[in-house]
Amino acid sequence: MRAMVGVLAVGMIAVSGCGGGEPAAAPAASATTGAAATAASASAAMPVTPVATPTAAGVIAYTVVQPKTLLGRAPATETALKEDGVKAGNAWGSASQTKASGAYGTAAKKNVIVFAAAVADVPDPAAMVEQVATQSFAKYTFHPVDAGRGGAGRCSDSATGGGTPTTLCLWADNYAAGIFYFFFVSGAAADTLLPQARAEVEVDKNK
Repeated sequence: MRAMVGVLAVGMIAVSGCGGGEPAAAPAASATTGAAATAASASAAMPVTPVATPTAAGVIAYTVVQPKTLLGRAPATETALKEDGVKAGNAWGSASQTKASGAYGTAAKKNVIVFAAAVADVPDPAAMVEQVATQSFAKYTFHPVDAGRGGAGRCSDSATGGGTPTTLCLWADNYAAGIFYFFFVSGAAADTLLPQARAEVEVDKNK
């Protein structure tokens, strides 16, 4: 996952018309390269063990899903963005884990979110988030944030390339872990969006 923010940011700059003028038209598949370059570092990005969570009545058992909408954004229809959502999932976690990923929003509206999450056994969520932030995203500056509903969270300071603010947020609890890329969003705004987005992606199986 190390290069994903930079790779996706470059793609988003290209398709959003940043740097002046109106946003570009919906991109062709080649307009943004997504997360293909990050597959080799997937194991370093998600250093946790798959787990089958209990589903007995009365036992909280969380799973991760691809929601119908994410923070009010519909799933992306642009081919390149949809591919980014798939590739983000491929680069986050192992094939044996229950995973979810996707891309939402549009480049034209400047409200794109790409996410990936996986069910996992995370004995120490804070340590896991620290490890991912410092080892897989060492060039970014992270700060602790409230991830909502327990667990641990960190968001990067907003990185701007060609005028496009991009913020990366990580979260983990004992049941799952995930990553969000908020494009066109400042770091402070992402701090608020993380717990809301996580609550829509990580859900209770019993409900």
